[in-house]
Amino acid sequence: MLNLEMIDTLYASLSKEQQQSLIGLLFKKSKQTMNYFHRTKDISLSKLETLADFFGMPLDYFRKNSKFKTNNVAGNNNFVGNVSISTNLMLENQSLRKELESKDAIIRAKDETIEALRHMNKMLQAQANNSIKKDGE
Repeated sequence: MLNLEMIDTLYASLSKEQQQSLIGLLFKKSKQTMNYFHRTKDISLSKLETLADFFGMPLDYFRKNSKFKTNNVAGNNNFVGNVSISTNLMLENQSLRKELESKDAIIRAKDETIEALRHMNKMLQAQANNSIKKDGE
């Protein structure tokens, strides 16, 4: 179920220009307003995606009983959000960071191997050139 209170709070924290921009994105050329969310029970996924993209939040953020908790502060036309995320997302994020670190380590090791092979190639070329010069004398 959609958390209309959350949407209303976020919308109220926007400046007039930002509110106009959001309504333009959500409803294009129709004359709908934010009351649309209160009037209809069938909210399209595209409108929900537009909301999520506009506020930079995942779709689950707008569901009732979601695991996302926020403290929002509006001041000087700036919007600040302090979001705490469910444990599952934090574990997934931690796992992805570890995987990224291991991939970085692999890349560094391969770069070192490439550099060592280049060095060995130069030494072999120099040795071959010296051998050719001696045979030519």
